[in-house]
Amino acid sequence: MGRGPGVRAVGVEAIQIDFRWKGARCRERIRLPPTARNLRYAARLKATIEHEIAQGIFDYAKHFPSSHRARGTATGLSSLRSALLDYVDGLAGSIEPETLAKYRHDAATVAGWFPHHSLQTLTRGEVRQKLSEQNLSRKRLLNLLTPLRGALQQALDDGVIEKDPLSGFRLRRVEAPTERIDPFSREEVDRLGRTDLGALWTFWAWTGLRSGEVIGLRWGDVDNPPSRLSIRRAVRVGREKRTKTRSGERLVDLLPAARAIFGVRDRPEAPVFRNPNTGERWHEDRGLARAFRKACTAAEVRYRYPYQLRHTFASWALSSGENPLWVAQQMGHADVTMIFRVYGRYMPDLNPTAGQKMTKAKGKQRAA
Repeated sequence: MGRGPGVRAVGVEAIQIDFRWKGARCRERIRLPPTARNLRYAARLKATIEHEIAQGIFDYAKHFPSSHRARGTATGLSSLRSALLDYVDGLAGSIEPETLAKYRHDAATVAGWFPHHSLQTLTRGEVRQKLSEQNLSRKRLLNLLTPLRGALQQALDDGVIEKDPLSGFRLRRVEAPTERIDPFSREEVDRLGRTDLGALWTFWAWTGLRSGEVIGLRWGDVDNPPSRLSIRRAVRVGREKRTKTRSGERLVDLLPAARAIFGVRDRPEAPVFRNPNTGERWHEDRGLARAFRKACTAAEVRYRYPYQLRHTFASWALSSGENPLWVAQQMGHADVTMIFRVYGRYMPDLNPTAGQKMTKAKGKQRAA
């Protein structure tokens, strides 16, 4: 949808105008819904801007006062914070809303590292130093760099900077902070099971699902009588998505304690677990976390964040001697790598007599 070259709709809330000024490509947004009337207005504005540029009387700040490029015309510099946020805003309509929200959060975080920097003054060394100060996993650091890389590349394309300081930059390998696995005991889960939402907490501990998978579970995903679950989706911030990984789409065996929570069935499309405050499906995992904290208080159980219920399933299964491959499949992992790396200490010795055959063989050789 658009009205002439250089004018296009961006999502349902904005129109982008594309023009060239001082040899650089400029892209600015007008916060208007892209109706036919507004698109005609944007086309006329673009024509006016191009006429003013040709006459040498174009005032960037007059037309786009909040643009980082407009602020840069007065000082010769472009605010890093403005560039980051402008870049992320430019992605609206092309990525999913929750991803856009994450980018905005990450852009604000990075901007906070360099509150007085401009695009032109940021250096590779400063970025590397800030990254080294963060107690974050390599994956998280790479995610934080995404909007910064995008903003710098856009500034380079637009001629705002002459060189991208992160061109060819590689993040040094960093050790990820070790997540503390702090599972619940059987007694604690039994006590949680006697709270108002006890069926939910019991089910979670005995299936090891991810929070979004718990929220997205429908009655049509549960065998009748309940013996297995079909995990087909996850819910994040109210939106249904595919599971976290391809291996996340799976069949989950229901153990007796998990089967026992199922009562009268509802419509196939109805959620299995509902928020008691709304009567509807849970919107996001933060709501679950608040409810779980209340449950821990009511049950007099030391609080751990609810994802520890997933860890609880893994630790119980492995310490009981269940096959690690089965545990990985239940939890939606592609293989046992994660199981051994994260939960290895919960596994009993796979073979208590390991090494004895080698010792005996060595003794026979000496006797010979």
